[in-house]
Amino acid sequence: MKSTCIVLLVVLCLLMACKHHTPSTTVIVLDTSLSITPRAELAAQRAIGERILHLDRGDRLILVPITNDSRNDAGGHILRLQAPTVRESYDADLKRFRSDAQKQFAAWVASLDTHQSRTDILGALDVARQEFIVLPKETNRRLIVVSDFIEDDGLHDFVRDKGLASPASSRTIAVRLRTERGFVLPRVPICLGRLESRDFSQLTEDRKAAVQAFWDEYLSDAGHTPVMHFDGAGLLADADQKCLPGK
Repeated sequence: MKSTCIVLLVVLCLLMACKHHTPSTTVIVLDTSLSITPRAELAAQRAIGERILHLDRGDRLILVPITNDSRNDAGGHILRLQAPTVRESYDADLKRFRSDAQKQFAAWVASLDTHQSRTDILGALDVARQEFIVLPKETNRRLIVVSDFIEDDGLHDFVRDKGLASPASSRTIAVRLRTERGFVLPRVPICLGRLESRDFSQLTEDRKAAVQAFWDEYLSDAGHTPVMHFDGAGLLADADQKCLPGK
């Protein structure tokens, strides 16, 4: 009888260990500029909404919009969600949080400018970097960027800039801009997801390769290895498999 109780206790302990959840923090930089097709934009929003429904205890989700002038505009449009850490009976705390978070997300989407003609990805990345600076370093963290990755902020136009005519020249520009802007991310996994875009589809293959080379270089400092996924909405929907968080 005593041995049976010990076995049951061990099994119970193992089950409790399996249920242990390590909170994660995901920062998503989302492109909602006019160049993104409505179909891709809606798919991305649905994937984020589904992700909110699966936030577990202690998880954080931070949404940073790509705007016309992200450094100056994004501050009032960052959505920060954190699931509760203290469990209530029947997980009432999580159910309440997820319901409220869905409403906050819907309000956040409705607040975004649907007519923005510029795309300041560099500025949005600066904003994301600031978020990581203030986040607890012990949490599992990751950065997901979903966009067509065509910078058009009034100074840089990736569709027309002559410097982005080849991958080699694009990497040179990326190094220069990263240095000028002082852009240094903490060591976090970076996953890039492409969204269907009217502008991107019109680029030549050489220009597409040059744009890809720019972001590979710009985000590869300090040991980063950004991973590009060609289905941005799919990346958001399956981020726990395709973009694993790290410390």
